[in-house]
Amino acid sequence: MKKICLVYPECYEVAKFGNKRKELPPFGVMYLAGALEKENYDVKIVPTSTDNNSFDFTLFDIVGFSISSSLAYPLIKNTRKNSIFKANSLIIAGGIHASLYPREVICELDCDIVSIGEGERTIVEIAKASSLDDFAKIKGIYYKKDNSIYVTEKRNDINDLDTLAFPARHLLPKEDIVMKRLADTSLPIAHVLFSRGCPYHCNFCANQNHNIRYRSKENIKEELELLIKDYGIKGFCVFDDNFLVNKEKAMEIIREIGKLDLKWSTLARVDNVDLELLRELKNSGCIRIKYGVESGSQKMLDLMKKNITVDEIKKAFKLTKEVGIDTKALIMHGYPEEDFNTTKETIALLEELKMCISRIGLTYFTYLPGSPIYPSKHITCNTSVYCEEQVPWGSDKEKEEVLESRKLLVKYIKKNFPNK
Repeated sequence: MKKICLVYPECYEVAKFGNKRKELPPFGVMYLAGALEKENYDVKIVPTSTDNNSFDFTLFDIVGFSISSSLAYPLIKNTRKNSIFKANSLIIAGGIHASLYPREVICELDCDIVSIGEGERTIVEIAKASSLDDFAKIKGIYYKKDNSIYVTEKRNDINDLDTLAFPARHLLPKEDIVMKRLADTSLPIAHVLFSRGCPYHCNFCANQNHNIRYRSKENIKEELELLIKDYGIKGFCVFDDNFLVNKEKAMEIIREIGKLDLKWSTLARVDNVDLELLRELKNSGCIRIKYGVESGSQKMLDLMKKNITVDEIKKAFKLTKEVGIDTKALIMHGYPEEDFNTTKETIALLEELKMCISRIGLTYFTYLPGSPIYPSKHITCNTSVYCEEQVPWGSDKEKEEVLESRKLLVKYIKKNFPNK
């Protein structure tokens, strides 16, 4: 039986204003590993980082690189260059960046196959393939043969998410799975995904799969019960952005998981909540909602194509406070056309909602490949999700205004939301 190693970029996200940490486990490779283990393959998951990106992969028949974001691609390229591999091993790549730029990835990584889109079924078929001729039958890949690149038929999304194996959490250290960071409590918690896809079209977002699909309430409850049994969790965080989009589906799931007596949190849009839903969330054990506010300026929200209003933001926070659920406001500063006026509008909104907000999450705009706003021309500055001192657009005067206005916002947050 083939031995398979899945490599993912170990990176840190902004957990709260001014603080980076490993925010969640690598769901992409965990789901792939789960699919492979279901077929009895021997799988290992390996993190690569800026400090440790040289490996001996000679024990593995297949090495798969997960390029979870374009920001991680340079790290993956270094890992490929610095590592050694078994003769005639199969090198594959997948993830968001690979799906966006398959030809570049297959050439620059000198790999054999690039998988496009959701890869659980694809990677199992790749593992089962016995020769290059078999690759032509596998949907959703680019592959090399005789120094040429071939493209196969597109693979459809996985619509029945219940058919997927649970993420192979046991292949990672327990500290990467069980964390203590639920709404300022010390409860041991795990992260879970209830849905895939996003029906919205925010200009800054690289996730352009608008086909939203839900797992069943029974499937979700089964996974949570396993997490309780295997890891002793007392809570969980729902990490998908759009769990509450379909109110009817969400209510079914909320009522089912409420039977488990767990505390939990979720991300949400402000236009997806109402009093009935919030009360159900509260009753089921939800203690924090993280809202994608982005800006307090209607001008900026419209430019971002968030399709929400400042009034909707105010209403959501006030209703959430009313039912007794904590909130986290996620702010993005520096989107194109940000200036002193728009920044002051954000500060004014935060001031009005100060008594309703438990925590602030502040990030700074960067161009993400795959997002609608990503420019066709080359970007010269070194961007990252937390590029505090860089502005990737505008004239020198505009950049300076964004950075100066950013100082106002940071000063306000430090003063009014200390340790939050």
